[in-house]
Amino acid sequence: MEIKEYQPRIVRGRTELWVPHNAGEIAFASPAHGPGTYQNVGKSILDDKQKVPTGDYMASLLHSAYCNSSVSKEPEFVEVKQTMKNSWLWVYNRNLWTDKGVYVLQDEDGVGRSKPLEICELEAMLATGKKISGIRFSSDGRLRFAPKESYNLGEHTSESFAKDGFVIASSNLEGARKFGEVASRLRNRPYVYGLDIKEGQSSELRVSAVLEDVGRLIFVGYDWSVDDGSHAFGVWN
Repeated sequence: MEIKEYQPRIVRGRTELWVPHNAGEIAFASPAHGPGTYQNVGKSILDDKQKVPTGDYMASLLHSAYCNSSVSKEPEFVEVKQTMKNSWLWVYNRNLWTDKGVYVLQDEDGVGRSKPLEICELEAMLATGKKISGIRFSSDGRLRFAPKESYNLGEHTSESFAKDGFVIASSNLEGARKFGEVASRLRNRPYVYGLDIKEGQSSELRVSAVLEDVGRLIFVGYDWSVDDGSHAFGVWN
């Protein structure tokens, strides 16, 4: 069976940025929603009958914008990169940082930190899943757990960034590879921010965002979600 190779493309009018994703393709809405807080931007996207961009989706958008020469100079993709430089882009993942590692749950409803996550419930979701590259995945793929020893908070090479446990938990294996390639196109090394919860400390719930700053890719997993100057690109259903 022949596998179709998808290429990025643009549909203007209702502007759609089509990018390869997994074995198919997805379309992002342009321009971005925002500026606003995590929940307000998410509500704007959902009210427009679009999906919020999880880490898996964001990796595919940024990879096309930064790494695909056939579209990277098109005005709509230039705008993606410019938005990345001027403000944070929300990534709709909820991150529960614990003393054992971090649970990353795709936030399809954009609830952010408004609802708690319980470890016992997350473990039940993971019980029927599988482990890939040391990262535990739920059977539906929406929840991932990266143990502490699998990730490094701080500066990376583009290669180590693509293999980092938190980046994989945030964006899946393909997404982590794409983020690594984006990082390789920038002049400075990428950086991962998260929380180092010590034994005996309480778990903390945060959300994610991504930014290009001083020529480096920055992936943040400890955002409070209240910055009202951030944006997000919705995904067409």
